[in-house]
Amino acid sequence: MLKVLRKRKRSWVIFSILGAIIVVFVFWGAGNFRTDKSNIVAWVNGKHITATEYAKAYQQQINYYRNLLKEQFNDELLEKMNLRQTTINMLIDAELEFQEAARQGFTVSSEDVQNAIKNVSAFQRDGVFDREQYLQILKANRILPGDYEDNVRDSLVIERLRKKVTDTVNVTDKEIEDTFDNENRKINLQYLVIDGTRFEKAAAVTDEDSRAYFESNKGRFRVPTQIKAVYISIPFKEISQKVKITEEDIKTYYEKNIGEFQTAKEVSARHILIRPAPGASDVNKAKEEAKKKTEEVLAQARKGEDFAALAKKYSEDTASGRQGGYLGYFKQGDMVKPFEGVAFSLKKGDTSDIVETQFGYHIIKIDDVKEARLIPFREAKDKITKQLTEKDARIMARELADEIQKAVSSGKAELKDEASRKKIKVIETGFLSARNTDVELVRDAELKKAAFSLKIGETSAVIETVAGVYVVRLIDRNEEHIPPYEEIAGSVKIAVAKEKAGEKAKEAADSVLKRLRDGEDMQSLVAKEGYNTGESGFLTKIQGYINNINMYVGDRPEIFSLTKDKPYYEQVVSHENKFYILKLKESKEADRTGFESKKAEIRNRLLRERQQEALIKWVDELKSKAKIEINEGAI
Repeated sequence: MLKVLRKRKRSWVIFSILGAIIVVFVFWGAGNFRTDKSNIVAWVNGKHITATEYAKAYQQQINYYRNLLKEQFNDELLEKMNLRQTTINMLIDAELEFQEAARQGFTVSSEDVQNAIKNVSAFQRDGVFDREQYLQILKANRILPGDYEDNVRDSLVIERLRKKVTDTVNVTDKEIEDTFDNENRKINLQYLVIDGTRFEKAAAVTDEDSRAYFESNKGRFRVPTQIKAVYISIPFKEISQKVKITEEDIKTYYEKNIGEFQTAKEVSARHILIRPAPGASDVNKAKEEAKKKTEEVLAQARKGEDFAALAKKYSEDTASGRQGGYLGYFKQGDMVKPFEGVAFSLKKGDTSDIVETQFGYHIIKIDDVKEARLIPFREAKDKITKQLTEKDARIMARELADEIQKAVSSGKAELKDEASRKKIKVIETGFLSARNTDVELVRDAELKKAAFSLKIGETSAVIETVAGVYVVRLIDRNEEHIPPYEEIAGSVKIAVAKEKAGEKAKEAADSVLKRLRDGEDMQSLVAKEGYNTGESGFLTKIQGYINNINMYVGDRPEIFSLTKDKPYYEQVVSHENKFYILKLKESKEADRTGFESKKAEIRNRLLRERQQEALIKWVDELKSKAKIEINEGAI
């Protein structure tokens, strides 16, 4: 919550927010395109979706996952994710919703559109809509204001339509209690494991099997781009030892930058937050109830009850609530205005009245106040010395690297020779790929980007990182490729053997599970057939992780509903080519002590889940009644 309360600075934050705006624009934006049949990817009740719309949406999906997964995102994963089909389905769903909105007569006013745009934080300065900033951001992203406003209008229409669908969704108190009990029930699982390696020696693999597997799974044997390089490293830390900063340098800096040492007033505070119930049909009533609850908590604080204990018990800002409502020190400008306005008006030890912000109702307690002051020279001296040393070290390192880079790139010297003359460390790598994150050249993003962009024989510009400066020269390069079968036949056969062994292990595990469920004793079976067993230790559904075997089971709710009468999980669970049979050994029912503090969070979560389920079901019903035709050749 502290991260939410603190005002976010602009720069990259604006554009990350705008990313969501652009997604809306891509998916909702149609534009006026003249189309022929070859440029149409789908028809939805006679309305077409163009290849241009599809291409934009598909590229947006790719960009999203590439940014999210970084090096893990590759062609093989892209194929498995089936993003092409996902994208066309998304566009079809959107078109169906538009058509249904039109059929039901949903509209929004120009005032609604204006208010929605004004509420986008990316378009605000100091919490107020700034038209100039709005136009600048749209211009920077090549979006016309009229197009963007049309798309906001469309989004609001869909939002209202969806609200109509979800308005009837509700969650009962009994469902909340059952969810809490289920998520906090502790179970200790006994497991029996059947390892695929147990069957590898017996897995016969013919050359025919191996070749067929290779043809069907070529992507698994793709060799990534590999490079071989030589580079110099000039760490700032080493160069800083040669830097000499005088007393006069320090005093001059202090006097010229005196404003740097003028500290602002800071306060250290705790707070308790009570939010109105989200999604309530009667917003005013929800606010009244939240305020009334806040008044009750404030009354307890006024009577002298421990504020930290009250925050742990009642605050709906769970992050700070766990720490007794502690927010730490902050300056003016760090928090939203209503909150900081009250916080900075209080004295050490004071407790505020109720403070309303966009997040809900707060009670603030001031732990400490640090008044504004000028840091004296004697206190600032060490910091200035460090700052000037680091600055000069960067300059010296950069100048030295520039000299070496120019000599090498001009052909006057070899990198090794020039670095040796200047007593600079030289590192030569073997072949490495972008997956070799244990190597410095790959571990640092800037170095990796520069190194993998070079051609054989090329020398990079000087690359500056947090730790130092570098110059890289590429010795050799092998592009990404799938080797011919003959080169990797051994690896393919090992992969086939492992897969066959896994299949045999799965068959064995299924058979063992059936015997156990039919009444055979696990310990007797283990003693007779030599399988390994173990225990998970007590865990809850929320924890969901069996540490000693590195396996997550929190996404399998049936496991946490096992009983003494039906102790075995009905499926074999596979993990890293091992197959686990899970049995409930013992359980402890949920401790209801923390139920009240979790009740609102569970209600909101269940409500969101039910609303999402209702929307999916509703869209599926629209699809079942629609006439949809997809031009497979166009996607």
